[in-house]
Amino acid sequence: FKCFRAHGLIIKDGTKMSKSRGNVVTPDTFIAKYGADCFRTYLMFLGPYTLGGDFQDKGITGVRRFYDRIYRLACTGNLSTISLEDKKLITLLHKTVRDVTKHIQNLEYNTAIAFMMEFLNEINRQDIVYKEAVEILVRLIEPFAPHLSEELWEMLGYKESIFTAGWPEWDESKIVFDTFELVAQVNGKIRAAMEAPMDISSEDAIALATSHTNVQRFIEGKPIRKTIYVPGKLVNIVV
Repeated sequence: FKCFRAHGLIIKDGTKMSKSRGNVVTPDTFIAKYGADCFRTYLMFLGPYTLGGDFQDKGITGVRRFYDRIYRLACTGNLSTISLEDKKLITLLHKTVRDVTKHIQNLEYNTAIAFMMEFLNEINRQDIVYKEAVEILVRLIEPFAPHLSEELWEMLGYKESIFTAGWPEWDESKIVFDTFELVAQVNGKIRAAMEAPMDISSEDAIALATSHTNVQRFIEGKPIRKTIYVPGKLVNIVV
């Protein structure tokens, strides 16, 4: 709370909080209801550290749900101890550690939290819930939720404090995506987006884009004057 007090919170009508205006939010009520970890994280999630953020009472529930989902994963008792097998999850794991680390160092706490939420979503999409992935996530939330992460660390079977575990490391060589989102444009306007392999050729990328149902709606019956492929990004079809 102290870090945002210095820069000022903004309430939902755009007014800056201050004692002189009598609109200061007392944290005690939120801490009693949601816990100090949740309230602290919500303040970090409001916006960039140097700018403060738009404080809304209901916004904290999203952070609470985020921590509730992690808690449920840690206490399920059926976490898989086998090594990570899913390539997408491995890539996202290393990317998340890298991005969270760098954004914390740059005081961009809100962005770091967003990356952790994305990582949690991918963990939940897996058929197997990997203990290794959950442990990494618990270590990442530690600066934001020290009390919760300590409890979760114990639930995961560790006797020593999470503060002795150290910060997770990433392997840059594993942050390599096999696919990318190919954007299809017609006359410069986005008409579709689809997944494409990173090594797709120009001809195949154009064929994939032109075969999309929504793209077909805008080019059907019209002569294609030109096709432009920007590798790893988009195909623009000029009719």
